[in-house]
Amino acid sequence: MDGSFRVFGPAYLFIDGRLDVFLDQGVGRAIAEVSGPLRLGLVLYVLLYGIAILRGAIAEPLMDFAVRSIKLAAIYGLATTPAYGDWITQPLFHVLPETLARTVAGNLAVDVGSAFDDFFARVAYLGETVSREASAFNWAPLLVAGGVYVFGALAAALGFGIVTLAKVALALLIALGPIFVGLSLFEATRRYFFGWLSQAVNYLVLFALILAILQLILALVAQQWSGLEGQDPVVAGLMFIALCLLAGIFFLQVPAIATGIAGGASAGLADFGNAAAGAGGARMPFTSHATRGGRTQTMREGGSVRPVRASA
Repeated sequence: MDGSFRVFGPAYLFIDGRLDVFLDQGVGRAIAEVSGPLRLGLVLYVLLYGIAILRGAIAEPLMDFAVRSIKLAAIYGLATTPAYGDWITQPLFHVLPETLARTVAGNLAVDVGSAFDDFFARVAYLGETVSREASAFNWAPLLVAGGVYVFGALAAALGFGIVTLAKVALALLIALGPIFVGLSLFEATRRYFFGWLSQAVNYLVLFALILAILQLILALVAQQWSGLEGQDPVVAGLMFIALCLLAGIFFLQVPAIATGIAGGASAGLADFGNAAAGAGGARMPFTSHATRGGRTQTMREGGSVRPVRASA
């Protein structure tokens, strides 16, 4: 097993390179389309809100309004300038996946594809070893070797496909990111930003879990490898097929696990937003419901408008 067998590594690098090109073009187009409407909406919001404060329709200190306006301008700059690439594209698409890969795989793999190449190199080595036991009167080793190749390739392809799907979906989300970052400017549309962010977390968790499962399978194979080599090659091949089936089952369960974890994370994003808004001195709840008699009344408080119960 010389480790020269490489299929998934070059494929992953090629896909990653194409996604980089797609991101450069897609983010640029999204910024060009969203900058005008966002600028107009932000100017109107600040202008009308400032007039309402000066008229006394909304009770909010001018300093708090000025600080909040600066924050909104910073978000606008993040969504419509090259800062989006430095603060969102690079961390989400490169830094976090590479950090997760190093955390899970250590220094054993140069990139994600190399981890799958390591797994499939063992498949090829064991399949070749089993096939050598075949003879003109004993075809069973050939059948077992074929099973090793087929089930090993299916397990590796399934895991690699899920990793690639997570990376492609993450690229699509990041390409549309300027739109959703811009939606975070206004309370009525802020939930769409948190939905976008929770989906990005979902695919990052999926990416990490697939690598964790792959490293678990590689550890099981490495632990049993000496025993497999010391046994009858046909028996070793059957045991390896069982491990490949186990890996396939794990890979199929990972998306549901990632969705559950990311769902819990997204449930806390709105709470985090509320806490951040409260720390800034602005009471801007992301959700609030209060009605009485089928009629909603409003109360001006803290620079925002929210429903309250009607007094008797």
